[in-house]
This record gives sequence, structure tokens and C-alpha cells, in this order.
Amino acid sequence: MKFALYGAVAMAAAMTVCGPVVAAAQDLVLSIGSRGYGGMVERNIDAFEAANPGTSVEWLKVSDVPGDSRKLYVTGLTAKSPTPDVFAIDVIWAGEFAQRGWLEPLNDYLGEEAIAAYNPSFLSAATVEGKVFAAPLYVDGTHLFYRSDLLEKYGIAVPKTWEEVISASKTVMEGEGNPQLYGFVSMWAKIEGLFMNWLSLINGNGASFFDADGNVAVNSPEAIAATQTMVDMLYEDRIVPDSILTMKPDDARTLFQQGRAVFLMVQDFVYAPLSAADSPVAGKFDFTRNPYFEGHEDAHSTAMGGWLLAVNANSEHKEEAAKLVEYFTSYEAQLAAAIDENRAPGRTDVYAAPEMAEAALIQKFGENYAVGVVRPSATTGNLYPRVSEVMQTEVTNALHRQKTVEEALNDAATQVNSILGK
Repeated sequence: MKFALYGAVAMAAAMTVCGPVVAAAQDLVLSIGSRGYGGMVERNIDAFEAANPGTSVEWLKVSDVPGDSRKLYVTGLTAKSPTPDVFAIDVIWAGEFAQRGWLEPLNDYLGEEAIAAYNPSFLSAATVEGKVFAAPLYVDGTHLFYRSDLLEKYGIAVPKTWEEVISASKTVMEGEGNPQLYGFVSMWAKIEGLFMNWLSLINGNGASFFDADGNVAVNSPEAIAATQTMVDMLYEDRIVPDSILTMKPDDARTLFQQGRAVFLMVQDFVYAPLSAADSPVAGKFDFTRNPYFEGHEDAHSTAMGGWLLAVNANSEHKEEAAKLVEYFTSYEAQLAAAIDENRAPGRTDVYAAPEMAEAALIQKFGENYAVGVVRPSATTGNLYPRVSEVMQTEVTNALHRQKTVEEALNDAATQVNSILGK
């Protein structure tokens, strides 16, 4: 097995990562960051090569910063380079890359049984016009973290609904009498995370970005009501700090970790620092799925992110490349990644494995991903960044009360329709 090594010269070469990297000694080139999938990359390549003696794989390491690797991919794919044959893509790139003709459809290579095993909500981000263009590798997403010690102190059950979150916040804040303690914190700055938060709330109220007929539905009555709840949490219920309007994920995590919030809704990466030995809340918190609104128990409210594996549409070894994708996303490989590398599987069947008892944290995350929702990147394709920007801007306008919620979401619908040519 060969690896691309990065010195000054090699890093310059990496800037054309999708350029011709074909070497006689290997058949496939796999591009993925060195941290993204941990030690599983080497292990999987070794196992794949052993099972496929006629095929060898070179691991071309790229930056783990999504924006950096994306630039490299776009440069090479635009030039129709045949390499890398397989590469890891962020969940919100799949629709655009497929739309541009850069990804090979995988349906005929993977088969219905394998495709059916993937998390259907996550897979939808890579499904365009009924064709699957990438396979889920691992998932992350937002969850509701809570101070278990404070809920126990006041005899409050773990909230399932937003109504219960607001009520519990008020009870604890009043009981503690600490002006520095807030009920809820999250990432409400004008960033992608705000859009994820907003999608969680509106889906939790039975709304969705597009309706069943494919129409933009961001200003539906249910979406308006859910967004109004966000505004009310700020100005009426007063359970969130004013600074939430500038908070990014780690800002919210820091406040919660300092013991200054009862609830926190951000991505799962915060679990490690929150539970560290020197964390003030270690042993005093837990997490559950993102809340829904009363009457919407079946709502999918966990906003998901994560990574998928795709095959380059210009690869000269598509069949072998698809086999590599199939191996990396197989039951056995994803089970090992969950247990040994704490990567949440993109397959639903792995979570029920007896061995997952060794990865109880990941298994619990997986329960929340079973009710996951992804951003509308598959449908909007290369227009997604503009759509996301509009939603961030208009939700921010509502949160700052520069517009009423209805005005902001009506304006958002008008702009999104214009972007999509509807």
C-alpha cells in the first residue's frame, strides 16, 4: 500500500489533487483527509487489497478542512481528471457535484440491498432524480445536551418537546436565582449552523424546506410558528442570552461547559470536551434527540452533517472504485469504525449489532440520526450556497426583529424561488 507524502514539493502537487496521479504500481487513488476517518483508512485499504489481490490503492491525503479539500476537488474535476478514483465529500457537496456530472451513479454497482442499509435521510443528500451518487461513510449532527444534575434537582423529566424545554428552562432559572445562568444556548450567529438549527425547529413542527410537491415551503404556517418560537425564546421567554445571536458552536459549548446553561443544542463534537476530566460539567450532563413540538412526535428533527464516498465520473477504473466504496461502507468496516474510531456509521443496521455495546455513545448518537434531516443541498445543487445564505440572512433578520417572522420568511421564499428559477 502506498501513501502520498507531503513535504513542500508534495503539498504543491496536492494543489492539483485531481490532476493525473496515475502510477503503474497502483490501480486506484483514494482521496480523504488523514484525521477524518482516523486509522480506519489504512486498515480498510489493507483489507481491501488482501481481498482484491489484483487491485492496489494509493491513499492521497488531503486537508481535513472542508473548504480546502473542496477547492482541490473542484479544480481537478472541472478539468475532467481521472484521479482520484474515489474521494470523500461533505454532505452538502453531493448534490452540486452530481449535478455537474462529476460523480458516477452507484445504483448499478452497489445494488438495492446495500443501498437500503444506509441511513435514508442521510442518503437523500446524495440522491438526485432517483440516482445515488455517493455512499454514507460516517454521520455527525446536532443533539440536545442537558444538565442532568439540575433536571434531577428540580424533578424535571428529560424534555422531548420545545414546550417542555422552555418550561424546564424557566423552572431551573427561577430556582437557581443566578442571573448568569441561562436556559438554552446554541449557534444562532449568521452561519451555516443557524440554518441547521432552523431546519431542526421547523421539521420538529411538521414543516419542511420543500413541500410534498417540491414547492419552496419555508414560509408555511408551521415554519413561521417554529421560527416565532426562536424569537420568543429571546424576547418573551428570556431563556437565552442576547449573545446567542453571535454564538458559533464552540461559543455555545463554552458557556454550557462553564455551568451557565441548562440546555445546549450543537453538534456532537462537543461531547469530548464536555466530558473531559477538567470540565466543570463532567458527570453532570447527558444528551437526547433534538426536541419536536407537541403533536409532532414522529418529526425528524436531528440536523445531520457528515461525509460520503463518491466515485469520480472520469475514473478509468469505475468498477474497482465502486468496490472500494462498497468495502469502506460495508457493515463490517463501519462496525469497526464505530468501535475503534468513534465514527457514527452511515448504515442503520450497524447500530443494532451486539458489538455496539462497546460503543454505547455512538449507538446513542445513532438513535438520534434515525430521526435525522439533511439540508436541501441535493435538490438545490450548485445553488445551495446562495440558498443557505438567504436563509441565514432572513432568519437573522427575524431574530434581530428587523422584520417580523412572517415578513422574513416570505422574503426568504421569494428569494429562494428566484434563485431556483421558480
